[in-house]
Amino acid sequence: MKPALILALFLAATCLAGAAEDKQLDQSIPRQVSGDDLRREVPGNTLSGRHSGGMPYSEYHAPDGRVFGHNNHEAVQYGCWAIKGDEICYRYEGGNIPGVFCWKFFRAQGGFTIYLPDSGTVGTAKLEQGNPYNHSAQGKSWGCDALLSMR
Repeated sequence: MKPALILALFLAATCLAGAAEDKQLDQSIPRQVSGDDLRREVPGNTLSGRHSGGMPYSEYHAPDGRVFGHNNHEAVQYGCWAIKGDEICYRYEGGNIPGVFCWKFFRAQGGFTIYLPDSGTVGTAKLEQGNPYNHSAQGKSWGCDALLSMR
């Protein structure tokens, strides 16, 4: 065989192997969930999981923007949620950790991997249909327009 032909076959084989390897890498990289997908999937449903530090949470995302449930077994008080870009942002007025937290969501086996860019916190989230744990406002009343406009 001519050296030029051998070199061409070697390069072609290398490129094909590289393309197959790239495809495997692409499949292993989590895909960020778009804001449109979050708008279709989250309202009226519950996200439950755990942050990397071990903190459990479960929150029902009411269609009116309020969030009910718990963070680290502490009841959410005056909590609101909204989708901003491709993130879900939460505003908590009561409890031990008030503030605004905007999470990125990535598809993962069994649900989502979540990421909080401000702190580098990572966690898991499972989307559950409806409000299976009957999270509620516990007799409190609040609206989210003013709370969510504060960021």
